Amino acid sequence: MKNTPISLHDQISSNRIRTIFLFTAFPILILGLSYLGILIASFFTNTQTRLSPIQIANEMMGTLGFYVLIGVFIWALFSYFLGSKLMLAFAGAKPIQKSDHPDLYRSVENVSIAAGLPKTPEIYIIQDMSLNAFATGNSPKNAKVAISKGLLEKLSKPELEAVMAHEVGHILNRDIRVMLIATTFVGAIEMIGETLWRTSFLRSSSDRNNIGTATFIIGLLFITIGTLIGTLAKLAISREREFLADATSAKLTNNPLALVSALKKISQDARLEVLDKKASISGSCIADPSANGHKNHAKELLKLQGASALGEGSEKKPSLWSRIWSTHPPMSERIAKLQSY
Repeated sequence: MKNTPISLHDQISSNRIRTIFLFTAFPILILGLSYLGILIASFFTNTQTRLSPIQIANEMMGTLGFYVLIGVFIWALFSYFLGSKLMLAFAGAKPIQKSDHPDLYRSVENVSIAAGLPKTPEIYIIQDMSLNAFATGNSPKNAKVAISKGLLEKLSKPELEAVMAHEVGHILNRDIRVMLIATTFVGAIEMIGETLWRTSFLRSSSDRNNIGTATFIIGLLFITIGTLIGTLAKLAISREREFLADATSAKLTNNPLALVSALKKISQDARLEVLDKKASISGSCIADPSANGHKNHAKELLKLQGASALGEGSEKKPSLWSRIWSTHPPMSERIAKLQSY
């Protein structure tokens, strides 16, 4: 096998820098959106004051900004320590013991030893016959891997080990922490926006021209601009990390074709209905678990099989728009890279 262009030390350092960046950038984004929302809202509300909109925004943020930062800090701590448990709960994943699935446990244990992890990650099963998996946690010492029941039953032992090596690759490269933080911060922005937006409609008619208008505008900014920027950042991280985890799997198992075979099977049915409305978690899975992802996988599978059903379009790369909003790189690209190792 050709040497993969991976520098583990460089990647770990890069992900540490990304962690610091996310902890800095997202609070700044939240503060900036709050300030901009107050500034815009002051033009439309009946403040009955001689202060200019900028003066109003500065005065309000002088007090409000402190509480926003405290709230963001508390949310960050909550996300860092409990975010992985929430992700597993959303997926309906249940923990297992070694005696429950010894072959699965042995596969995870083998690749964990090969990767030099301090301990074998905790293993969870998602009660779904579709084929998917993800890893989560804030460090290799408390990492967790979750795989669907369908994945466990439909993959061969080499394929299963290759998929587990892919998930262990996420743990080894420390990108589970980056994705956990990005996912929870994007979720926080969405939650703030939706809460403010809904609150604006609950105000009485007498309030709707002032406080209601302000909360509506600020909420709308969080939902649109904040969610857009946050989601794009998360998607960019997600796509890059999949290529690296694939390469790490090939390196750990010395069998890239096993992961190729597994990815082809996963492409047939990666949809996890329980995560269909949990877009914030989709990027952590080995393949997009959403309904749209299922459609894209079907097209990719036809391309991989050399089918002519799609005509000329089967030879075209996905559009720039679809690539921007995709949580994962095209399966054909991932397989092509693996086949070149």
